[in-house]
Formats: sequence, structure tokens, C-alpha cells
Amino acid sequence: MEQLPLFTLLLAASWLDLTTHKIPNWLTLPFIPLALIYHGFIGDGLAFGLTGLVYAFILLFPLFFFRLLAGGDVKLGLCIGAFLGWKLFLESLLYGLVIGLPLVLVFAFYKVGWSGFKQSFMRYGYILGTKKYLAPVEGELAGLKVPYGPALALGAILAMALNHFEIYTLVQ
Repeated sequence: MEQLPLFTLLLAASWLDLTTHKIPNWLTLPFIPLALIYHGFIGDGLAFGLTGLVYAFILLFPLFFFRLLAGGDVKLGLCIGAFLGWKLFLESLLYGLVIGLPLVLVFAFYKVGWSGFKQSFMRYGYILGTKKYLAPVEGELAGLKVPYGPALALGAILAMALNHFEIYTLVQ
């Protein structure tokens, strides 16, 4: 029951990311101090939440800096870290990466089809062969923006469930 606020946040963020391709600040930013207050007074202590927040920042900010993740995805990851702590954050991030790859491929195939995949691979071959950059075009896989919030959310839900039922844990 204590994970209900995070579960609600994850559902709302996933829905918004899928429908609008944005995870708004009004949803994620208030959750971080709330998670820290919760852990400071009721949960495992303020250090528990702060450590998860710091781990999330250290791992996710470089992905944002190099434009591999959007800002909303990073802030959602910070929420997950602040609420679950560093151990479950690492597990949820790993599960999110494992879940995210097939989801991204299915989503991308749905959006651009085989021709979009083929066009991207041909462009990459051209770039490798000529050492000249060729920008992606409309309808190509490489130019597609894919929402990654749902993968992060599913990873966190899986980590919470496996930990709660003591089925499996990656980080001791």
C-alpha cells in the first residue's frame, strides 16, 4: 500500500507520455520533495530517499545531456529514485532498459513500418561508407521520437513487485 502514490504517478506519467510525448513538471517535481518527506518521517529515513535521488541524477543526467533521454523521463527517474531508494532504482532502471528495447522497436515499427527501418539502415551504411553525415528524413526510424516514460514505469513496477513478494532481487 505504501507504493500506491508512486504507482499512481507512474500510471499518469506513462499515459501522458504516450498521448502527448511529454511528462509535465507539475506531475513530477512535487513528488520528489513528497517522497523525501515521506521517508524522513515515516519511511526508511531521509538518507534513503536522498541516496536514491542522487543515484538517479548521476545515472540519468548524462543521458539527458547527450539527448538520449528527455527531461521528463529524467525527472520521472528522479521520482523513482527518491521513492524507492538506490537499490530498487538500479533494479527498476535495468528492468526499464530491458523492457524498453522491445517496446521501442514495436512502437517504431508501428509508426514507420519496415520501410522506415530499411531507410535508417541504408542511411547509416551511407554514413559509415562515406564518413559524411546525412540527416534523418520524415518517416525514418532515426527521426522518430519514442516515449520512454512507460518503459521506466514498467521497470519500476516490476522492481517493486519482485521486491514486495520477495521473488527476486538484483541488488543485495
